[in-house]
Amino acid sequence: MGFKTSGASVLFVALATLAFAVNVTLAQEDTTPKQPLRSPAIARGVIGGEAHDSYVIDAEKGRTLAVQISWRCVEDNWAEFTVSDSPDFFTGAPVAFGTVSDKGKRWKGVVPRTGKYYIYVVAHPTAHYTLRVTIK
Repeated sequence: MGFKTSGASVLFVALATLAFAVNVTLAQEDTTPKQPLRSPAIARGVIGGEAHDSYVIDAEKGRTLAVQISWRCVEDNWAEFTVSDSPDFFTGAPVAFGTVSDKGKRWKGVVPRTGKYYIYVVAHPTAHYTLRVTIK
């Protein structure tokens, strides 16, 4: 038993697949505004669900970057942050330097190269948070 397909059908399926792949890629592009920080900085916000808040700070090689988060505890909510050198939350990984402490509420590391560093905050289900960032 064989299937007969026209060239137009194969072309249509190929174009539909390509269009779907492009839409999925674009849907995951991080367009969240990056709020600029200057050390010492205190940022406050409310976040939760599928959302994230984004911050960016310039740091020089050899300086110590420190980040701390706290939040208003309501039932079992939590907040956390990630330090990344990627401007894209969805594809960026945490930086490979630094140490986490205080059950993930603090992070400190010596900056290996001068550049922009991104801090992403998420929470579940929601949290009123305070983020403190310093460079020494």
